[in-house]
Amino acid sequence: MDVHKVSNKKALEGGLDAVREAARKLGSKAEVKTPEFQDVQEPVLADFRKFADAVSEIVQKTPELQPSEIFRAATTGMIRTSPDCHTYYFDGRGRIDSRPIQQAGSGSVTPPQGQVVLQPDEAGLQERLLEGGVAWIRWTEFKITGTYDIRAKVKSALDLGLAAGAKAWLFDMRGNIGGNGPDVIASYFLNGESVMNVEVRTGQAGVQSANKDLRLAEKYQLPIALVQNDAGGSGPEILALYMKETKRGTIVGGKSIGCVGSAAPTTLSDGTQIYVVVEEYSGAVTGTKYNNQGVMPDIVASDPQAIDAAAKVLRDKIAGR
Repeated sequence: MDVHKVSNKKALEGGLDAVREAARKLGSKAEVKTPEFQDVQEPVLADFRKFADAVSEIVQKTPELQPSEIFRAATTGMIRTSPDCHTYYFDGRGRIDSRPIQQAGSGSVTPPQGQVVLQPDEAGLQERLLEGGVAWIRWTEFKITGTYDIRAKVKSALDLGLAAGAKAWLFDMRGNIGGNGPDVIASYFLNGESVMNVEVRTGQAGVQSANKDLRLAEKYQLPIALVQNDAGGSGPEILALYMKETKRGTIVGGKSIGCVGSAAPTTLSDGTQIYVVVEEYSGAVTGTKYNNQGVMPDIVASDPQAIDAAAKVLRDKIAGR
């Protein structure tokens, strides 16, 4: 299922190496010959039998190595041969990522000084009008439930901003955990442009475009800056990707986390789950690979400087309109 097409050989060798390491931690030398695995993209059942036999040899030399630890080590070793933020393993002890991520940016944001237009709601949506007519809008989750829809709430925030005198939009996406609807919010400001190529294991699966029918009226089409860092989920990255590929907005801050794509879960016989990345997105305009790479900012700025840098960009654009 892996969109990166990890080979049968690489996955099995990675799993076997991880079991060896688990045995070594218990004091065993875990010496066992690595079988000859076929270097093909599809799993080979005969090779899995070879793998099982090699693991059995390790167990015979390390009887204290428990079955649960063998399975956990083998699974971790396999998934880490194709690291991706959408590929991970859940067991009763927690989540094991194939691509461990250390965030440098902060998800905690102090609102800038300005006129309060909207107090934070249940998705953290809030708004302030800054100097020069820059409307700072932030939310911490792309939340859609039976009683709350971030897409509609952001539209309401835009209306409030216009009523308060907004001349530009500054979207602060730092620490946003993601969710649903970033494509809809991006479409508010676009005109049906092609944005993302969708790639699967067998090749390209189509092109995702902005929804032209969702474009808002001209009064909403103000200059846009988006502040980001590597703290957060894939939702804010999708919004940034739309802005980046179409050049509709200026991206300010740090590189995003690099987690755009889609995963499919498989539930195993013991109730644990493996999620595997099955889709990867690249720029329809630039061809840029974003998954595991991140969206690069147009203007690099640290967290403490990002809002001022973005606001300056927008005030310059307002002055030039």
